[in-house]
Amino acid sequence: MRTGRAIAALLMLGATCSASSAQTRPPVGIYFRDACVPGERVTIAAVGDLLFHFNLQQQALAKTSSFARLWEPVRPILRRADLVYGNLEGPAARAVMPGGMEMKLPAGKDDRSYDRRFYAGGEGGVLVFNFHPSVVADLKAGGFDIVSTANNHAADRGPLGIERTIDALEAVKLVFTGTRRRGETAQDRSWSTVTNAKGFAIAWLACTFSTNGMPDPHAQVLACFGPRGEPSPQVLDEIRRLAARPDVDAVILTPHWGNEYQQQPDASQRRLAHEAIEAGAAAVIGSHPHVLQPWEQYVTADGREGLIVYSSGNFISSQLRTEQRSGLISLLELTRDADGRARLTAAGYVPTWVDFASPWRVLENTGTESAAALALTTRLLPPANRVRSGALGQLPKACLVQMVEGTTSPTNTKAVESDSQDTTGAIAAPQAQPIKVRATAATLPAPRPKSQVRAPVQNAIWAAGTAR
Repeated sequence: MRTGRAIAALLMLGATCSASSAQTRPPVGIYFRDACVPGERVTIAAVGDLLFHFNLQQQALAKTSSFARLWEPVRPILRRADLVYGNLEGPAARAVMPGGMEMKLPAGKDDRSYDRRFYAGGEGGVLVFNFHPSVVADLKAGGFDIVSTANNHAADRGPLGIERTIDALEAVKLVFTGTRRRGETAQDRSWSTVTNAKGFAIAWLACTFSTNGMPDPHAQVLACFGPRGEPSPQVLDEIRRLAARPDVDAVILTPHWGNEYQQQPDASQRRLAHEAIEAGAAAVIGSHPHVLQPWEQYVTADGREGLIVYSSGNFISSQLRTEQRSGLISLLELTRDADGRARLTAAGYVPTWVDFASPWRVLENTGTESAAALALTTRLLPPANRVRSGALGQLPKACLVQMVEGTTSPTNTKAVESDSQDTTGAIAAPQAQPIKVRATAATLPAPRPKSQVRAPVQNAIWAAGTAR
């Protein structure tokens, strides 16, 4: 495996740094060298697992309610993005029973109810899911543009359940990636899909580490890994194919991977993430652990910058522990310059919290909702990249002058807090001149001699203040 060059952006917090260093060195953020190049911009919002346990389905299916009401408090944040992604953590298969058998409903029957013959949300600890198919229309109406259907619950209702979920998604034109109908080939349906927003064509590819032992006899779900745990050549080849297309601006991989409830990525996650970015992906946005995992900024051998979100945690679920109720809305900015190249130029996140009040709902976590959860989030992720919903007009950036002979220099060394309070409309594109950032001169990369530009450095993960 090739080792890329990662930007040395390590968070020094807590016991890992002395009191004096904590006073003299502010938290370092993840910034991109082309943050302020002029050009067209698009913003992507990505959330984690959409895991609808039985009580959430019952609430959503009550009269005058809907699934979209679960995340209504954070809808203004999602509206600010040009594309919104989430992981649909289970089938949404109408009238499909456990084992994948179909039951015919009487003609004209209104089945908008939580009928336990068909739908399941983890009752009694039996973690075999099927969401009421109205969830798909509610996701579309609730602001989502694309979902992953490749995860460990994808086959919980068998081959028919996979196909009924595709039927529901296609009926409302909600784009998806990661599953196929029986008998479909690459010529019939690619594993990937392409979304278009503001003139940007973004390719998405989802895969999963497992289907929880549920048979996938027709190979309807794309696997992330090969038989020995190595990154799947099929996944990497698809990324290379997409990255080579002149009509695709960026590729995003959304793997379902890792170990549940573990707050650090394992070696297989890191290897797949690195190889995916080397193959041409701009970002990797992971799910499955049901808790947050760190971000990593990765620079490839040829100098491209990528972002890895190892786990976004749960966006919505009824899991109980603080770490399981903590999630993210990750915000990624892509910019197309005068040469027509698109690259990552900014990243930020809004912490979220699943509130157990009646009704259950997703809230922005400002610290009032859960101080412990916010502290956990900002230990795992760079605090400088946190974005408040009242200041979404600009993602965190540290602007540099253009690269000259392999050397960078700061355009501005002052620390300025963004004061934007606008909460309407799309996330604003920055001006070409230096902009306000949540950073100081100490957080900006030091100029490097030309001879050092191509020298590899150790990859660095934001991980509770330490590099892993």
